[in-house]
Amino acid sequence: MEIVQVIIGISTKALDRPFTYIIPKTFRDLVEVGSVVLVPFGKGNTLKEAYVIDRGILTKEPDYQLKEIHDVIHDVKVEKELIKLAYWIHKRYECNITSALKLMVPTDVHSKVKTHKVVTLELDQITKIQDAFQDLEVSKLTTKRQEVLKSLLTRWHEDSKKPIKIPLKEAIQIGKTTHGLLKTLQELGYLTIIDDEIGRDIQVLRKGITSQELILNNEQKMCVDKVACSLNEQETFLLYGITGSGKTEVYMQLIQKVLNRGESVIVLIPEIGLTPLTTRRFVERFGPVVGVQHSKLNAGERYEQWLKAKRGEIQIMVGARSAIFTPFNKIGLIIIDEEHEHTYKSEQNPRYHAREVAIKRSIDHQCPVVLGSATPLIESYHKAMTDNYTLLNLTARAVEGSKRQVTMIDMRHELENGNMSILSNELEQGITDALKKQEQIILFINRRGFANFVSCRKCGFVYTCKDCDVSMTYHANNKRMICHYCGYSLPVDKTCPECGSSYLKAFGAGTQKIQSYIKKTFPNAKIARMDQDTTQKKHGHELILKAFEDKEIDILIGTQMIAKGHDFHNVSVVGVLAADLSLHIDDFRAAERTFQLVTQVIGRTGRGDVNGHAFIQTYSPDHFALKYALEENYIGFYNEEILFRRAMIYPPFCHILQVITLTENEELGMRFLNERVEKIENFVDKEKQFGDIIVLGPAKAGIGRVKGKYRHRLLVKGSSYKQLTNIRKELYNSIDNKLSQVLQIHVDINPLIMY
Repeated sequence: MEIVQVIIGISTKALDRPFTYIIPKTFRDLVEVGSVVLVPFGKGNTLKEAYVIDRGILTKEPDYQLKEIHDVIHDVKVEKELIKLAYWIHKRYECNITSALKLMVPTDVHSKVKTHKVVTLELDQITKIQDAFQDLEVSKLTTKRQEVLKSLLTRWHEDSKKPIKIPLKEAIQIGKTTHGLLKTLQELGYLTIIDDEIGRDIQVLRKGITSQELILNNEQKMCVDKVACSLNEQETFLLYGITGSGKTEVYMQLIQKVLNRGESVIVLIPEIGLTPLTTRRFVERFGPVVGVQHSKLNAGERYEQWLKAKRGEIQIMVGARSAIFTPFNKIGLIIIDEEHEHTYKSEQNPRYHAREVAIKRSIDHQCPVVLGSATPLIESYHKAMTDNYTLLNLTARAVEGSKRQVTMIDMRHELENGNMSILSNELEQGITDALKKQEQIILFINRRGFANFVSCRKCGFVYTCKDCDVSMTYHANNKRMICHYCGYSLPVDKTCPECGSSYLKAFGAGTQKIQSYIKKTFPNAKIARMDQDTTQKKHGHELILKAFEDKEIDILIGTQMIAKGHDFHNVSVVGVLAADLSLHIDDFRAAERTFQLVTQVIGRTGRGDVNGHAFIQTYSPDHFALKYALEENYIGFYNEEILFRRAMIYPPFCHILQVITLTENEELGMRFLNERVEKIENFVDKEKQFGDIIVLGPAKAGIGRVKGKYRHRLLVKGSSYKQLTNIRKELYNSIDNKLSQVLQIHVDINPLIMY
């Protein structure tokens, strides 16, 4: 009796183990390790998807009756390497194996490839037609049938040595015939009518090859040569290059070397907003071998791109975090652009980091990983300094010509001089001058909406979310208050709900308010806004960016979507309107994140022949993160920040385990964590080989309540990742089924978002 071991596609702790099923005779040639199958499960024999992880022979009768596989989902199979990767994720990130396996396949394995009817004439059929024309008496082809076949043969060129393939509707038109007559010709063996795949039209993949390799400068060439020497082995490179230093061209020329070897490449980018521009660059260089994966594609489009990679029809996959699981047969290179971005770390289970997964895949495929950034993570640069990564430097701009000036503006002085507006006098004048010269402007503020909050100036009332401990953001386009954590919204009253006064006022500024102010200040300018609200529709990012690239927009206002990766040559003015927003938050990475954002925004100007000027508006001009950003001096920032990290024992000098509890009972979360602190200390005493740990908390989380559930946080610092992994396992094992019904626990090692 042939059997399989399967993992049921239900992500629960109780089902986190293999189940055994019999393979019916009809499926024995179809089922193999990695197949996705349908199996009857539970008392009701409900059909569930399952992943085959092993196949074998049953040598003795089991103690219970085995069920049979119900069906096999064709075309969907998880490669053995990816099954192995799923188990690695399962162990490293303490998630159930089902959740890990689901990362390896498209979100909807039932998506159908689109097909249409096609008339085909194979080479032997073409020969048969030609012979029939030579002896019409024997072939008995009627005049009408002859005319139809002759019209179809006009599509054939003898030197092509390829069969004819014509869509059925088109064949009917050019043959001036009917479907019925074509079916008759099929019965006579002169042609075949088949269902053929129609590729879904992904707009960004339409362009053909238009760009050529550029001549590299000495630094770029050295980087390409060093990585090229490691194409047969695992090595992780950190490509640190200032903005405009030509990192993308280094990627391109490395990719060409990999393609010449017949191997494939994965290119990860951090933001969906970057996908259209980045993908278009690769399509223009490499043509139809480029694919794309990100969450703005629908299920069918994602499935088709996955299938093309699996079949070897594409060799370069460009995409966000999940593209790291592309099922290429032989990966020759993995590139992670803007490697410092927090979006590479999943905030949902499994809480994997794409960089760690990339390095694991590179070990399995024996290929290099290139991490690129103008502002690398402190941890990444530290690894390069301690020889864990190989450091590559690009210290000069790839194309000299235009100049870039950066000005720090102390908004306290603006206030003292009577300027109460959003724009400083210098920035407003800079925008005016740029518009006169028909140059473009980017204005950055890392907050969407119209205002931070609405408050009553008489009694102090503030609109807060009923389910979250946060103030609600005012959105002027629909005149509603919206919570950006749970989505709850309500209309704004004309009078204060508390005291009835009419002194309600919107405080602070978001992208909507900036847009409204800029429209009034520069009424003749063409203005667009790019944030989460304006890019929700499909192709939303691409339409805005394309319009800006085509100079249909004069001033682009946006959040961090516009801050990185874009290469616009006509931008002469960039304004950072509130550089302090990310500076004073409860996160040890606040200074690093501010430095990264400001540096990246500055890098959007002065990239072509037009000189650039960046204006940094701040109330904290003396902060070291902003001073180094002003100079675009990453090394200086790193040297100062690393001293703080070492003194306070923060990464890279430790690992951090963060425990967040969510419960409707405020006391339960705190009580649970207090009990766990004692157990952690007892557990560590038994595991002394792991060294000392530091426990911080528990305490109320930075945002104390989200979606009606109270949040409490516990932090554990440790020098050993294995130590924290064991603690995490103990925490998960301490929650029984009864407790899990009233308390959720999120445990993450080295989180990039801490609140």
